[in-house]
Amino acid sequence: MSGADYAALHAPHEALLRAALEAASPSGARVALDLACGPGAKTPWLAALAAPGALVLGLDRDRGALRAALPGCWAVADAHALPLRAGSVDLAWCVAALGLFADQELALAELRRVLRPGGTLVVAVAGERWVRLRPPPEERAAPGLPWPPPPADGLGEELGAALARAGLRSVGLAAYLLEPAGMAPRDALLPLVEVVGAEPCEPEPLPVLLVAAGRA
Repeated sequence: MSGADYAALHAPHEALLRAALEAASPSGARVALDLACGPGAKTPWLAALAAPGALVLGLDRDRGALRAALPGCWAVADAHALPLRAGSVDLAWCVAALGLFADQELALAELRRVLRPGGTLVVAVAGERWVRLRPPPEERAAPGLPWPPPPADGLGEELGAALARAGLRSVGLAAYLLEPAGMAPRDALLPLVEVVGAEPCEPEPLPVLLVAAGRA
C-alpha cells in the first residue's frame, strides 16, 4: 500500500481502524513496537494499550516521516533486519505496510523473532477483495456467541497463512467493510457466515480491512 493509500485509509476510517486494532490487541504490554509507523499517527493508540511507563517504539525506514512525528521513541530501521534483540517485544503492530516490504516473509519472520514467548503480532492490510455480502445472522447479539466469527470465502486466508508460516500460533482473523465510511465497527464486521435459506449472492469487489493477530 502506498503512502497515499495509507492516508486514504487513515483519514475517513480512523475510528474503525483504531477499534479493529484494539480488538485484536492485548493490553498491558511493557515493550510495544509500531513497525513502519510513518509519522506516528497511530502510535499513540498503541501506547494507550500498553502498561504505564512502557517503552513504545516506532520504527520506519523513511527519515522524513519520522522527522514529522511528535516527540517520542523513534528510529530508522529496515523491516528485514530489525535492530532489536530476540524475545524483547510484548506487542507489535504492522499496519497498512506489509505490502511495502520487498520480502514480506522475512519481515514477518523478523517480527516473530523479536516477540517474547506469548507476545502478540497484529497485522492490518486494506484493499479490494471479492466479497459475497450476506445478511447478518439473527443470533449476532446472543450472549456467549463467539464474535466475530471467522471470515468465510477465504477472505484473509493468505494473510493468516503468512503469519502461521512465520511461526505465529493461534492466528485469528477479522474483516471489516470500509464503505460506507463512518460505520460502527460492529456494523462493518464481515463474518460472512452462511445463512440457511438466504438467496445465493454473487461476489463483488469491495474495500475491506483485514486484521490478523497471532501469538509467539
